[in-house]
Amino acid sequence: MRSLRLPYLIVAGLLLAAAAPSANAAWVWSPQTGWVGPGGAVKDSPEEQLAFAQAFFERKDYKRAIKEFRKLLKTYKESRESAEAQYLLGRCYEEDGDYYRAFLEYRKTVQTYPSTKRFEEILEREYQIGNYFLAGKKRKFFGTAAIIPARDKAVEVFQAIVDDGPFSEHGQLSQYKLGLAHMSLGDYEAAVTAFEQVIARYPDSPLVDDARFQIAQASLKGTFRAGYDQSPTALAARELAAFVREYPDSDLHPQAVTRLKELRERQAQHEFEVGRFYERRKRSASARVYYETIVAEFSDTAWAPQAAAKLQVLEQHM
Repeated sequence: MRSLRLPYLIVAGLLLAAAAPSANAAWVWSPQTGWVGPGGAVKDSPEEQLAFAQAFFERKDYKRAIKEFRKLLKTYKESRESAEAQYLLGRCYEEDGDYYRAFLEYRKTVQTYPSTKRFEEILEREYQIGNYFLAGKKRKFFGTAAIIPARDKAVEVFQAIVDDGPFSEHGQLSQYKLGLAHMSLGDYEAAVTAFEQVIARYPDSPLVDDARFQIAQASLKGTFRAGYDQSPTALAARELAAFVREYPDSDLHPQAVTRLKELRERQAQHEFEVGRFYERRKRSASARVYYETIVAEFSDTAWAPQAAAKLQVLEQHM
């Protein structure tokens, strides 16, 4: 009797298992995916798994899509579909508003699969993410927005684009934006370096004149008072003078002329104060050198007449 009941129990168990999807609320059915259980085993091929994951992506179920794309990458990491799955991970995070995670997944795509057909698209998407952060977009921490704008992340994003695709369309744009990102953080030395790379790497770029102007701006903001180190001021004046000379038709030309005049006034003031320092210490010969420099090189400044008057006084005491 027991031997007759055993097959019956096996069949009954199979029937109950087949009916489980309709009885268990954790199961989900759709025409695209069929019945999917709580865990959801990986599909039999990377093609099937990719299509399966994409179905969740298209339904905007990004959390489930991420889970399925990661299954593909773990199980079929050497397949042709893995590059697309890695790219779509980034899309999931971007669509869900987690821009920094999206950037990390996009960057991983181009570094792990450099021949991906999505290369240019990924650089463009990273560039837009960098712009979000540069404009003051806040990044997410553990799924919630942070309070402080993530401009430091703009630096990271633009630097990554420059490293991964330096001679792409977005490479030169990112090199320039990298300088602006450093400027926004008050890191003027790094900003100057970034703008100098625009000029060196992309000499024919329309961004060159803007880069030269920004070098001057960054140098100007990094200067000290007239009595201190003048090397940043000298750099700013040199770049502005070159800009004014080489780009007379630029929209920035009037502003550059004004800035250059301010800088020359500052340089002349510095020279005058050094001359006065030596004069007070009865070192007239040294003082003369600085006053003469002002008269000869900064004759268009308000300090030139004062320097000329000082020279006359020194002449009378010789």
